[in-house]
Amino acid sequence: MKRIDFERELNPEQLAAVTHPGGPQLVLAGAGSGKTRVIIHRIAWLVRERGVEPRSIVAVTFTNKAAAEMRERAERLLELWPLPTFLGTFHRYSLQLLRAWGDRVGLARDFAILDEGDQKSIVQQAMAAEGVSEASFPPRAILSQISSAKNRLLTPDLYEKTAHDVFSQRVARVYRRYEGLRRKASGVDFDDLILHAVRLFTEHPDLAERLRGRVRHLLVDEFQDTNHAQLRLVSELAAPDGDLTAVGDEDQGIYRWRGADLANILEFERHFPGAVVRKLERNYRSTGTILEAANELIAHNTMRRGKRLWTDAGRGEKLRLYRGGDEADEARWVSGEIARMRPRHGLAEMAILMRTNAQTRAFEDEFFRARIPYSLVGGVRFYERAEIKDLVAYLRLLRNPRDNFSLQRVLNQPPRGIGKTTVAQLEEQAAADAGGVLWDVLELDRLDRFSTRAAAALRGFRDLVRGLRETAADLPLPALLDELLARTGYTGLFRRENEEEQARLENIQEFLTAAQSFTDARAFASGDDEDLLTAFLDHVALVSDLDGWQGEKGVTLMTLHSAKGLEFPIVFLPGLENGLLPHFNTQGRPEDVEEERRLFYVGLTRARQRLLLSTCRRRRIAGRYQDQLPSPFLEELPERLIESEESPTLFQTERVRSIDQFFGRPGRGEEYAQEAPVRGPRRGSRVRHPTLGTGVVLEIDGEGDDAKLTVFFDKVGKKRLVARYASLELA
Repeated sequence: MKRIDFERELNPEQLAAVTHPGGPQLVLAGAGSGKTRVIIHRIAWLVRERGVEPRSIVAVTFTNKAAAEMRERAERLLELWPLPTFLGTFHRYSLQLLRAWGDRVGLARDFAILDEGDQKSIVQQAMAAEGVSEASFPPRAILSQISSAKNRLLTPDLYEKTAHDVFSQRVARVYRRYEGLRRKASGVDFDDLILHAVRLFTEHPDLAERLRGRVRHLLVDEFQDTNHAQLRLVSELAAPDGDLTAVGDEDQGIYRWRGADLANILEFERHFPGAVVRKLERNYRSTGTILEAANELIAHNTMRRGKRLWTDAGRGEKLRLYRGGDEADEARWVSGEIARMRPRHGLAEMAILMRTNAQTRAFEDEFFRARIPYSLVGGVRFYERAEIKDLVAYLRLLRNPRDNFSLQRVLNQPPRGIGKTTVAQLEEQAAADAGGVLWDVLELDRLDRFSTRAAAALRGFRDLVRGLRETAADLPLPALLDELLARTGYTGLFRRENEEEQARLENIQEFLTAAQSFTDARAFASGDDEDLLTAFLDHVALVSDLDGWQGEKGVTLMTLHSAKGLEFPIVFLPGLENGLLPHFNTQGRPEDVEEERRLFYVGLTRARQRLLLSTCRRRRIAGRYQDQLPSPFLEELPERLIESEESPTLFQTERVRSIDQFFGRPGRGEEYAQEAPVRGPRRGSRVRHPTLGTGVVLEIDGEGDDAKLTVFFDKVGKKRLVARYASLELA
């Protein structure tokens, strides 16, 4: 066992955080300052220097990719394989608790994790049962509200008490019904994992004491991204005298739209009295010029604790800024720069980071023309593809045949003569005689009301599932999948001579590979395959779209939100225009503008060596050109750090504005927050119309003045308005 020289491997600030004697500490780790290094070295220090049992250490983060990296580095540092420390996501840790003690909060042992399709189906059923029209209230908008309620630990009863407008009152009714249908289906959604884990602590003090006793040292990564429920879970695990190390950066807090609460890190000492706060400001990633630009930008934010990144790696090149005519011109410039740098840099070293997914189209078109390979992050996830979801549904059904959603998905997949009429009859029979559980109708053979043909098809499906369930007990997971494909004839759906269907067959083969890899890894980690099917299904449910990204297929295209935690030698930041960054949905509110500035900061600090920025004079939005102004954030970057270039086509169109007017920049900081025009409300905003009264924005289709807004007004119901003519004000 090699000796770890902590003093030599860490800088003084990192060493202080790693050797923290105990109690709560917050490590404010700037971009590229070695936060992962601090976490893994603290684990190693606790084990090697303090003699702590590795099983009593828990480290949680937000992505499987980050967790896998931490595990690999910690095992290599400690020379301990496998490391029995829990290193995983909040959701995986919560799932582990609920698999063991979920019955304490009313969960079945074999509960399924519902995906987005399942949740939408439940919401639609709940809306129908409550008489809530999908035409007036989009299911997605209601699901978003339910998710927000759960992240705030609001039960249907508590949420109902806060429902003071028509939209919220409808949501309250649907939320209550949604929960009943979810429980009946023995399923939990992602938000439930954290919510019910917190309930284990708050409702069962005896169990809470046992669980805290098992976690002597807790480490939390990306603390700025925690929501209220996650903060409560951390507080319960660390209370009252546990050892907590929280690592995060308030300047990289960019997920408020999905429930993250920046106050958790800004007010850390209030939540954890007596906490020590340390800062990591030395950057090991970027050049001095890039860091100076990032520091100057983020200093305009007021909601921060304050730090200034520095490096001794040298100044590096100036930032490049291209002022283009439109998005096609911008894409051609990026393509040309890639071609120019390609002899010295691999394509995988380059990334294009955008504010919205829609911006990728121009780059994809240009890269196709220029024959530049690229990798698009954020497309259809592997486990979201139809054929993979079918196989997962079969496996979920073998684990729990009372899973209505999985049963409905594969009941006639592949086709076995069970049409929509038969399915509707089956649902009616289940509602009348089996508490809504479809499988019970099949299991109890209550099929007298069905036609002879339909009853035979249903019995055939039932016998298929029964046989596969019996087989599942005796076969390893990969062999079970082979048997499932053989008995169902599923691969017979696809023809190999069809390119698209051949791709689906290849996806199925990849799924078999994933099952084998998981089986091998599980056997290595635990030495057995106990309940392997459930573990594999949990793994599939928790995989994110970034987990499989390797960055080896060309230039990377992704959104700024997806890029946090990554780094590239060369970074392009296109679309730096008012209305894109900051996005028009911010409406000029200071807290929203600050989050958009943090998003730009995240983009800047992804770059190691070169940073190339671009902005367009006009951009095609919803099929029509719209004049654009440069992002006000560009004004906040020191001019001495930037080399600018203008497109020769910049003013070769009919819609010409003077160069002074086009490149005139809005005021800085708070002046911008106060003076920026309201380009359009965002979903969930309360608005007021001069004649229609007050209402809630349900949907926004398109961008800018041409966006179509769906608003539910308290007095007159749902109306569809064009932003340009809506005359809406924030209520």
